[in-house]
Amino acid sequence: MTSLSMMCVGSYQYQHPNAKLMVMNGDPTSGFINVRLPPYNATGDGITDDTNAIQRALNDTGSMGGGIVFIPEGNYLIASHLTLPAATVLKGVASHVQRNWGDPNRKSVFGTTLLAIADAGNENGTAFISLSGDSSGIEGLQIFYPNQVPRNPPIAYPWTIRCGQQGKSIENNYVKNVLLVNPWKGIDAATYEAPRHWFENVYGQPLAIGIAVDQCYDIGRISHIHFWPFWSSELELWNWVNNNGITFLFQRTDWEVVEDVFSWGYQIGMAFRTSAYGACNGQFTDINFDNVDIGIEVSYTQTWGILFSNLNLANAGGGSNRIGILGRAINSTKPTDASVVVRGASFWGVFHQTIVWSHVGLISISDSLFAQWNKTSPGIEIQRGRAMINNNYFGDNVGNAVTVLDGADRVTITNNHFNGNRLNVVTKPTVLVANNLE
Repeated sequence: MTSLSMMCVGSYQYQHPNAKLMVMNGDPTSGFINVRLPPYNATGDGITDDTNAIQRALNDTGSMGGGIVFIPEGNYLIASHLTLPAATVLKGVASHVQRNWGDPNRKSVFGTTLLAIADAGNENGTAFISLSGDSSGIEGLQIFYPNQVPRNPPIAYPWTIRCGQQGKSIENNYVKNVLLVNPWKGIDAATYEAPRHWFENVYGQPLAIGIAVDQCYDIGRISHIHFWPFWSSELELWNWVNNNGITFLFQRTDWEVVEDVFSWGYQIGMAFRTSAYGACNGQFTDINFDNVDIGIEVSYTQTWGILFSNLNLANAGGGSNRIGILGRAINSTKPTDASVVVRGASFWGVFHQTIVWSHVGLISISDSLFAQWNKTSPGIEIQRGRAMINNNYFGDNVGNAVTVLDGADRVTITNNHFNGNRLNVVTKPTVLVANNLE
């Protein structure tokens, strides 16, 4: 199998000598199909249903052992769903992120846009795109729900992109250089096994959930994600997302690697929970959440924990909890574990509290800046479990910096600059306090 010049198929790239000609005409024998050409004849006019044309091209490519299905610039109405077989890539013409997608008078074409309309009101329906074969992926596309409305609540739809298939472990699915304009739920790597998933350069405004991961037993990678109100800035919609939306939901995933992500205005930036398969461990670098109600919610992790470096959490007045990191066991009757290590974080804005830890597990935070919190509440409140709070800097004279309650187990608070802020720490032999208070 050969593939188009510098277009990824699975994990491989190949320089074809006639790559430019192939882009224009397509060459099925070389693993490259242009859906606008015979026998597929997709229109890209935004009115004609192009589902069958594109799906036929995908099926033909898969039957040849894989390749690229190329979708030139245009608006392609997909009235049902698309399924990608193994080693098959659905590739379009990427475009810059555009604003005003909700403008009914917007007629312009920007790159390759798929219009999704199926299963409005049914979030449990078939995903818009299913990556159902090993090394299948999508690249350089925009996906837009033209019938979505910026209201409270918005219209529920099924997942936009789903990895894997039932009863099989589908490996190496990828989503790259994709704009998810306004999906109800973005990328699903949780319903089925999706080991070594790879999501990179994904932008958009998912409304309920951005990316979910579960049943991943071999390292998944998520990088360069930016979720922000590209589609609509209607206040009614913002309020709904700020009280309901989750950017990332992690359940059972082993050694997940996440780097350089940003989202604005969600209820939860990252939620770490458990499923029937277990919980998460992994490393998270350059994590940025703005105007989140809860930046990081930790209910469960694997014993070896989740590690954060360069964590930036801010709140601009959104939500009702306004907590930077919240540790809590959702089901207190179930055996639980949680270990969180944070090295290098910044908390600022109008958070009520920067950290609330009511979990029996461990929270460790060091080399971090606690710039602001509510003067009437403790900046950090350790209610249960274990905590290490070391080598941090607190904004001058804000109020109560740290409270440790009697339910806490083992707590170390050392080498912090509290700068006129108070400590309220229970006296226990398992609690060590040694800091610069002035």
